[in-house]
Amino acid sequence: MYDPLGLASPVLLQGKLLYRERCAQKSAWDNPLPEDLAVKWNKFEENVPGTVTVQRWAPCYEEEIHEVELHAFGDASGQGVCAAVYAVVTSQGLITAKARLAKQGLAIPRLDLVSGHIAVNLTNNVRQELEGLPLAVNIQCWLDSSVALHWISDHGDYRQFVANR
Repeated sequence: MYDPLGLASPVLLQGKLLYRERCAQKSAWDNPLPEDLAVKWNKFEENVPGTVTVQRWAPCYEEEIHEVELHAFGDASGQGVCAAVYAVVTSQGLITAKARLAKQGLAIPRLDLVSGHIAVNLTNNVRQELEGLPLAVNIQCWLDSSVALHWISDHGDYRQFVANR
């Protein structure tokens, strides 16, 4: 599916989880799906809309804009990590989002750190694309993990995984 802004990420993530489950079975690519997985896949296909429509705000060049604030939110579960960036002008609107499968075996605080990393990268991309608009100096990224927030705010001597993010 063509989804450059990631707005269909929540729907697509479910399909990726089913694909991961199939790959974990390590059967030949042309073998039919096992009955339980076929039922899940058919249910997924039935629930996927033909098109995904999301109300999205983008500034018009004719309007005078005094300031644009960017707010990024990141979160994680055992199955996936995600981030979304909102723009706040007079009102707010979803600009872009991203979701990906979680690396199996990682603890939730580490996955939350990954979602924060995605949020920061996504915010930087949006900031670059909105160049020329009066962006606020203060750009906010939000996480709900106190462990990940501690890792980010502290400059301790961390192992490679945390240090790289």
